[in-house]
Amino acid sequence: MIKYQGKNSNYQLNSDKIKKVFHAQASGFFSEEDGASFLKDYDAITKTFPSKDYALVIDAAELKPSSPAVANMLGTLLQRYMEVPFKSRFLVTQGNVVTISQFKRLGKEIPGWTESVQYGDSFDDALKGI
Repeated sequence: MIKYQGKNSNYQLNSDKIKKVFHAQASGFFSEEDGASFLKDYDAITKTFPSKDYALVIDAAELKPSSPAVANMLGTLLQRYMEVPFKSRFLVTQGNVVTISQFKRLGKEIPGWTESVQYGDSFDDALKGI
């Protein structure tokens, strides 16, 4: 598990070897430094388990709109979510319409995002969909 606490943001990356779930949880206002750290940690941790056997659960309902530079980094991250061959992909939104619209807007530029990412209100919803 990786935990990070920035000035106005935090994230946690955890691979559950029993449930075969990789849970990426982020909240707050990310700076460019926070985004770069997340990308580095994401790349490192996804090399430690067989991703094709795992579901990806992205929990970003508490992530706040960021600067254009950070939004570009988020687009890069969405691309990475698609490049790693996860068995399935879920986005936890807690019904947050800003989160849903931001990810759908950015995701339409990423090949495969629209077809392969399921949206749900909670982590439990995602687990039920696996």
